[in-house]
Amino acid sequence: MLSVNNIKFSWSIKENFNFNLSIMKGEVVTIEGPSGIGKSTLINLISGFLKPESGEISWCKKRIDTLQPNERPTSTIFQNNNLFEHLSCFDNVCLGVSSNLKISSREKENINNLFSELGITKIMERMPNEISGGQEARVSIIRALMTKKPILLLDEPVSSLDQETREETLKIIKKTSKKYNLTLVIVSHHRDDRRLLNARPINLL
Repeated sequence: MLSVNNIKFSWSIKENFNFNLSIMKGEVVTIEGPSGIGKSTLINLISGFLKPESGEISWCKKRIDTLQPNERPTSTIFQNNNLFEHLSCFDNVCLGVSSNLKISSREKENINNLFSELGITKIMERMPNEISGGQEARVSIIRALMTKKPILLLDEPVSSLDQETREETLKIIKKTSKKYNLTLVIVSHHRDDRRLLNARPINLL
């Protein structure tokens, strides 16, 4: 279980957040609420890109809020700028395995299989500016899977896509998270996302 217990964080004197929630292992949830309610802040606190002022975050009863982002059982996909523009899609995925892009033959095979599974083999050697938003989201998913982290955090990863591409990408995210038994936490502004993902809503109001 992912537990967020009395986590407090402030951007300013007038912008204070207090989070309490529990998410079962393997569960799919949508984080909902109006703009400014703290949805992205929550994702960044869980992933370790923000440090809470107090409280605890734990995974399977082990505290993780004291860990660095790369040490946590989380991988994160943001709305924009998920891929490095100077690297091919394949090399972007390799970063999920090795910072120097050196991978084993088994890891290369796994990456090839994931590109095939998500239907984007043809773009492996393309640069990020040569692919669509939906394809970029899929490459980001593959990179997240290669980190082999059990929690996948998504901060509006499909909100900029057109309706058809957004729905198709969400279906892929749902199928992939189920296959790999991921705990999926996705920030959403669209009620349809909850339906497409068959997710439990957590409203921060």
